[in-house]
Amino acid sequence: MKDLEKEREKEPPRSGVGDYFVVAAGTLTWPVSTAMARAIDASLDAEPMPKWVKFVDLTGARVRLRVRDIAYLAQCTVEQRTAERHFNRAIQGEYKADRSWSDE
Repeated sequence: MKDLEKEREKEPPRSGVGDYFVVAAGTLTWPVSTAMARAIDASLDAEPMPKWVKFVDLTGARVRLRVRDIAYLAQCTVEQRTAERHFNRAIQGEYKADRSWSDE
């Protein structure tokens, strides 16, 4: 048992998923690396604009989309997700405070 504990101590601490971008088309989304987002962004800015864009998402899936179907390409950083969680907790706190006031 102690050997297992020693092995766990040797493992580097697990980190989150880090920064990425999200490509959205219809109801589907794909997480992509910053480098892949740059390539997609360049395709969207190209003249003439291509009909299709090809990319690999962070899970390794190969995707080919019609450029006209892309709804957005959005940045998603650790800091943004942290701020969103704090914001949502604050909203929930306001909601709970309002509910307790109205229940009296």
